Amino acid sequence: MKLKKLPKIDKRILIGSGAIMLAALFWSLDGVFIRPNFYILPAALVVFLEHLFGFIVLSPFLFLNWYKVKKLSKKSWLAILWVCVFGGLLGTLMITKAFFAAMDGETTFSTVIILQKLQPIFALILARVILKEKLSKKFYLWAFLAIIAAYFLAFGHINILEINILDNAAIFALVAAFAFGSSTVFGKRIVNHLDFKMTAALRFGITGILALILILFTGDIFKIGLVTPLQWKLLVVIVFTSGASAMFFYYFGLKRVSASTATICELFWPFSAVILDYILNKNVLNSIQIVSAIILLIAFYYAVKEGKMKNKIFEAKVIWGDGRGRKLGFPTANLDVVDLDINHGVYLVNVSIGKEKHEGLLHFGYKETFHEETSAEVFIKNFNRKIYKENIKIEIVSRIREIKKFKNGNELRKQIKKDLEYIA
Repeated sequence: MKLKKLPKIDKRILIGSGAIMLAALFWSLDGVFIRPNFYILPAALVVFLEHLFGFIVLSPFLFLNWYKVKKLSKKSWLAILWVCVFGGLLGTLMITKAFFAAMDGETTFSTVIILQKLQPIFALILARVILKEKLSKKFYLWAFLAIIAAYFLAFGHINILEINILDNAAIFALVAAFAFGSSTVFGKRIVNHLDFKMTAALRFGITGILALILILFTGDIFKIGLVTPLQWKLLVVIVFTSGASAMFFYYFGLKRVSASTATICELFWPFSAVILDYILNKNVLNSIQIVSAIILLIAFYYAVKEGKMKNKIFEAKVIWGDGRGRKLGFPTANLDVVDLDINHGVYLVNVSIGKEKHEGLLHFGYKETFHEETSAEVFIKNFNRKIYKENIKIEIVSRIREIKKFKNGNELRKQIKKDLEYIA
């Protein structure tokens, strides 16, 4: 298939990866300088307050585009609930409980840290199983190397004998690793179909509600009077760093990269935390940490470089449409899929109909004149046969643009002609 020079997809991956690393930098600032100031408060109360403040800042993005939320499918809503319950509430509570147990001497920090480092492993497996993400073998090699390097960088050494898998803290750490890893995967499913700003707002809003229910049930709501003036100020700082701002950048990046790439970029958190600890607290890195930092930076570079997914292939049945494409002069085949795990957009595709192979363009997302509903339809080049109710196979070659909103059919027709220039 001969194609015109395509938009630089690698640049998109680079920008997305950079945004996720920026979010990880904010998280490291939180862990090193902010979060320790809240250890005397109930974890659920802190989760509620930071999500309440974050939602107040992000809520305009949600209310101004509520019509898009109403169009979300059940599959997308289930993904949102998963992210809020596991990533927003359960994961935060579990990792907090695990570290509290280590601070109280109930377990070793080795147990918590080693098991928590399983997070990207869970994410990589779930991304492959749930989202059907397939990347090159080189990517997975560099990803594994990054995970190992991140552990040694954060901890400096390893002693498997220190791990006690049977204590409660180990269970807390494992649950947290699974919760955060799975929320990366389901978060990717959400931003495929929803604006990243609205995704962040929904996460903060729903998680805040869940946390409120929890503290009402436990009675922790009545401990809000224990929050000091300094802690109230720090909650505001969290909103504009590790809270709403970090999640804003994170979902911006996640929309542009695979979940597999995102979970490796999140490992910038231990790198930035250790570097900040060295710069500000003068804690000297040992030789293992220095070597690990160098290896991690190299692994970041090559993992991002290899972060482009292999072509996604799916099958669909051609269904009856409203004939708008034919009226515009570009007849399309409407497909019976509305929940593909890909970003909304226009794609170059290869279409297989039986033994026939054709080139074409796939539109997936809101219809481009009024955004009234989600659809999937394909224009097949040099093809005029009726294939209603037939099953066809589509291989996605490359994404060429975002979904746009057009004032009328003439503007849409002009854009389609530009899109067709990408087909030789």
